[in-house]
Amino acid sequence: MWKNITKFIKNKIIQNLSVNSGMNVDRFISQQGHLVHKLKAKDSTGRWAYYFVYIRAALEQEFLKALESNQSIDLEDYGKVIASCYGEEPNDELKALLKEKYGFDV
Repeated sequence: MWKNITKFIKNKIIQNLSVNSGMNVDRFISQQGHLVHKLKAKDSTGRWAYYFVYIRAALEQEFLKALESNQSIDLEDYGKVIASCYGEEPNDELKALLKEKYGFDV
């Protein structure tokens, strides 16, 4: 029961941060780097893309299982895409954005 309450509270905190200020969300995500996943995958049009996705802690195991399934998934079902670009590698613009906004070195 406490586990469900804790998940509910964490999800509400994230929702409130989203509503209140993008800057607060950015700060929150920058402190939760362990929940940001870097993915190289083909998008719905078949082009290679890099995605950096903040995954809600309560959904991380489910997300990892979905990745292993090799089926198409909607990343937004598990969290928030914080940055993306087309190509085989993250481009310089994406790297600069992640550094400036979240303090992440890619």
